Amino acid sequence: MDRKPSFAHWLLSVALLLACAPAAAKEDSGTVVSLRGGTLERLEKDAWRGIGQGKKVAIGERLRTGKAAVAVIEFPAVGRFVMGPGSEIEMGREPKDFTTKMNRGALWMQTALPAGSRAAISTPIAIAGVRGTAFSMVFGEGEKAVCACTCTGNIEVTSPDGKKLNVPKGEYVAVDAGKSVPAKAQASAPVLEQSGTVFDFCQACHVVGGKGKLKPDWK
Repeated sequence: MDRKPSFAHWLLSVALLLACAPAAAKEDSGTVVSLRGGTLERLEKDAWRGIGQGKKVAIGERLRTGKAAVAVIEFPAVGRFVMGPGSEIEMGREPKDFTTKMNRGALWMQTALPAGSRAAISTPIAIAGVRGTAFSMVFGEGEKAVCACTCTGNIEVTSPDGKKLNVPKGEYVAVDAGKSVPAKAQASAPVLEQSGTVFDFCQACHVVGGKGKLKPDWK
C-alpha cells in the first residue's frame, strides 16, 4: 500500500486551513475560501488563468493547483473541497448529483447535502459517491491507482466494471488501474501508525497513536 509521500505535507495543514477559512455566501456558485502555497487556475477559452482567494467558482469549471498549492473551495449546497498540490479537477455540474472529476492529484471532500442529493469524486479508475454527510478523501498516482477513505459517514466506491463497495467510517479501499474493486474495505487504523505513505495525512484529523480516533476539532 505504499504510495508516494508527496501529498502528506499539504494534508497535515488541512485542519488549519478549514478552521481559518471564512464561510461562503449562500448561493449556487462556489467560493475560493482559502489559497496557500502557490497558484489556483481555471480554464478560460482554452487558456489557464489565475484566480485568487475570495473569487467565485462556477459549476462545471476546470481548476488546477500549482506544484505546492492548496486550495479550499466551498459550495454551500454541496460542501467543501480541498485540492492538493498539482491537482486538476472539473467541478460538478448538477447540484443534486454533484460529480466532480479528478484528472490528477488529490481531493478531499466534506459534504453537506440536502435530502435526496448525492456527490461524488470521479477518476478514470473509480468513483467515490456520497449521500448525506461524509468526510472523505480520494487521491491517486496519475493513472496507476486511486484510494478512497472515510473518516465519518459512508462512501460507495464503484469501479469501471460496475463493481461497488461500501466504505464505512474508519476504513479505506485502494483500486489499481485495470483491476476490479477489492472484495472489502480495510481498517485505516493500522495504517495510521505507519510512516512513509500518504496515509500520514490522517494525522491531521486523527489522534496520533489513537487507533483511528478523530481529533475533537474534526467532529
